[in-house]
Amino acid sequence: MNEQFLNEDQRDALQEICNVGMGKAAAALAKLLGAFVTLSVPNIRVVGVEQLRVALGAQDDSELRPVRQAFQSDISGEAIVLVGKDGQRELQQLMGHDVGEPDTEVEVLCDITNLLVGACVQSVFEQLGRHICFSQPTLLPCATKTQDGLLPGGRWDVALLLEIHFTLEQGGFGARMVLLLPDAAIRGMKEALDHFLEAL
Repeated sequence: MNEQFLNEDQRDALQEICNVGMGKAAAALAKLLGAFVTLSVPNIRVVGVEQLRVALGAQDDSELRPVRQAFQSDISGEAIVLVGKDGQRELQQLMGHDVGEPDTEVEVLCDITNLLVGACVQSVFEQLGRHICFSQPTLLPCATKTQDGLLPGGRWDVALLLEIHFTLEQGGFGARMVLLLPDAAIRGMKEALDHFLEAL
């Protein structure tokens, strides 16, 4: 598993690259909602299956609706966006939809996922000199503290996990975006980061 860990230079480079991507995602979300968006520092770590289960599970008693979106390049992975129940209502209101309509809820969650993942991941891969394409977002079952349904398939012995929190300065909206890279993609990311550092 040692070969999948990032060294300090690689981690610092990925942190800076992610900061740019997060900024673009936050700006796009702020423009859509007409509200100021705050960001966490990205949490970057290599995790095993049990740690991944905990990271993707609900962190409190609020209902989380996860949306998954895969991305493909020579470095492929997927993103999961989790929005709490209060945040779902607030999103529907801010986007001018009727609260409580199931079809509208799914549409709003998928739109937000598309926006956050598209802006952030696209920026990360552009900085690494990669082209990328995305699948359509897919709504998953509600998260629980031990939700196995969120875990990717068996090809994931370990994963590079990048976790980012988006919140509105006012209101109850909060979202977690988790980017996951499987074993093979971690090796590709390390090589891409080395090339990025060499070009500085």
